[in-house]
Amino acid sequence: MRLDIRELNLGSDSAERDINLGLAEYFYPNATYQKFLSGRKTILVGNRGAGKSAIFKYIATTEARKGNLILELSPEEYSYELLSDHLASEEDGSWRKQSAYSVAWQYLLYTLIFKSIAQTKRGLLLGATKNIYDYVTRQNLFQQTSSIITLVDYLKRIEQVKTSSKAGGLRSQELQALYSLDEIKTLLPSLQTVLQNTKIKVLIDELDKGWDNSEDAKFFIAGLFQATQKLNLISPNLRVYISIRQELFDNIPQIYEDAQKIREDVEVIRWGRNELLELIARRIAHSFPQATQLDALKLWQSIFVGQMKSSGTETLDYIIDRTQLRPRELLQFCKLCAERIEYSLAGRRIDEVAIATAEEAYSEQKIRDLASEYRFHYPHLLDVFEVFRGKRSQYKKEDLDYLLLAIVCGEYDVERAATWVSDMDYLELKQMLWKIGFLKAWVPHRTNRRTSLAGAYLGHYEVPTINLENIERFRIHPACTSFLHLKESSP
Repeated sequence: MRLDIRELNLGSDSAERDINLGLAEYFYPNATYQKFLSGRKTILVGNRGAGKSAIFKYIATTEARKGNLILELSPEEYSYELLSDHLASEEDGSWRKQSAYSVAWQYLLYTLIFKSIAQTKRGLLLGATKNIYDYVTRQNLFQQTSSIITLVDYLKRIEQVKTSSKAGGLRSQELQALYSLDEIKTLLPSLQTVLQNTKIKVLIDELDKGWDNSEDAKFFIAGLFQATQKLNLISPNLRVYISIRQELFDNIPQIYEDAQKIREDVEVIRWGRNELLELIARRIAHSFPQATQLDALKLWQSIFVGQMKSSGTETLDYIIDRTQLRPRELLQFCKLCAERIEYSLAGRRIDEVAIATAEEAYSEQKIRDLASEYRFHYPHLLDVFEVFRGKRSQYKKEDLDYLLLAIVCGEYDVERAATWVSDMDYLELKQMLWKIGFLKAWVPHRTNRRTSLAGAYLGHYEVPTINLENIERFRIHPACTSFLHLKESSP
């Protein structure tokens, strides 16, 4: 079946916009989503573009349709800067910030839940609902507009008591009342009564927005994790879900103080080739209802030619190989291809010429996105990537090691990145480039649910546990080839 690609609409890269464009109709419920839906998992970890926000938006939409109470919370952009500006450091304030953030998060979440219950009241106010409504009215929570300000205000209350000149006993009593959430405690029986007949889901997303890697940013997230654990014990009908980027989750030491407590609640989102094909096929079918009877591969082949003529590679494999198995990257590349249909020699289908033209733009986007994703731990990564410009795409182990050694010893100018590159040895640099996905390693054989190959270059996102010192061949990720003008010669 031939379709008019000019009518193709693959949706938005942003789940916030896409939920109004058709996400609810073409959302792909993969295994990760199913675990969240069942309530077994409450912490979603994934790289940028892996689909965390799409899952949360879909849960919010479907659960709201069932009549359940849904609270969607996205910490405001630049909120981390606000925290640092208004709060004393842990050392200066002589306080345990993680505990303070945990109790402040509990206070915020409780007040948001109470406010939601009060706003959705129906009929006469009696019993538990009346108790909650009276509290919301008394505390002027209906006028509460900014969640981050509510959180900061509670933290300031703790800080002021901590740093006050009051007598020790009085100060201890006030602190105990704040840390014990005395003003909330009396309402917990009423909340549990309401939860007997009401399901409430709180979805906290986009924790990387405005991230600045500061002390307060780390305590902000670590405290949230602790608070979530406490609220999720109240009732099976109350669930607080968090999504967090893999890089942040891996690099906040405070989280690992509670690692054993949260491990069973964590789900890491990963995608395989077949899942990505199903995801893109659903979006194609949404644009062309007349093609809904086709299976996923035939839907793909109604838009793209089957193979790249120059190599015989399947177009699906060629494009997916230039992603890190993230839905957003696949969508970005496919949309760029569709925009360049006029370059195609295959008429109404996207061919190798159109794909190659789109790849020029996609490759630059991808490498800049990669540098941006890891900018806090490895600032100015683009300056490191530039060292590889015009060189080979594939390396023997000893050749790559020599190049990396030359980089850390200063033989290559990495400009602004020198502030951290000079502190590494070449093995650390290789490990870093591997973990962020810039390097892929040749694995002689690998079989799992995502990969079944006699031998292939695989990324950290496909096989995270290999020992790099046992790898004899490497290549730069194919997504970087076009932008860096790498030579496609074998080592």
